[in-house]
Amino acid sequence: MRDFLTDRRVPKGAPVFGQTEIFGKRDMTMMNKQSRMTKAFAEGRMIRRMSGQESPVENFRPRDVLIHDWVYEGVEHARCLQEIMMDAKRRAFEEFDLMCDLLMEHYGARIGGTRGGAELESIDRLLKVQITTTDQKTVTPAIIAAEELVREVMDDLMDGASADLRQIVDRAFSRNRQTGQISTARIVSLVTMEIEHPKWPAAQRALREAIDNSGQRRYMRFYQRAEARDPWQLIDLNYSSLEV
Repeated sequence: MRDFLTDRRVPKGAPVFGQTEIFGKRDMTMMNKQSRMTKAFAEGRMIRRMSGQESPVENFRPRDVLIHDWVYEGVEHARCLQEIMMDAKRRAFEEFDLMCDLLMEHYGARIGGTRGGAELESIDRLLKVQITTTDQKTVTPAIIAAEELVREVMDDLMDGASADLRQIVDRAFSRNRQTGQISTARIVSLVTMEIEHPKWPAAQRALREAIDNSGQRRYMRFYQRAEARDPWQLIDLNYSSLEV
């Protein structure tokens, strides 16, 4: 038996889409539980350990087996959803570029705002699509030399450098705990600062050279509203922020 929405083979007796209306939520829940237990502790089932070796399901605690199965199913669904969203995003930009070409060819009209972005609204002003383009910046290994120069300036200033300025410098070179990356935005803000010191121009130049413009990235956001005078409401596609 297959779930026709996901095209996945489901265990015998497992509920599939559309059966809730037939059996009711309570019976569906019982069927789901029974199906999960049957699948988890199927006779002859083997589960791979961290070492790569497989062991019979009886060698594991039942709670660990149930958690194991749920995690695998959850990640599989997340991967499928990611592929669907990536494909939808790719096609949305392809259709946008196609529309821009058509407008240019037939009407000589070019869509776009500042920096390659655009805001497109429906005729009734109830739906909107926003396209933005941002530069992608990365920090190169030259940041080590740049940081050394900036620290020399701070050391020379000594008492002349305020506590706020030192804090700004420290934050600029701090690394993200999860990614280990330095924020390019903070480095850019540091470059724009005016500091009275003979070495500061050299430090600014080193900071600029430590940032590499690796290209551009486009974003597409969707908005809706009930009435033309209502504020725009973002259609949130962030999985974690959705309320169910």
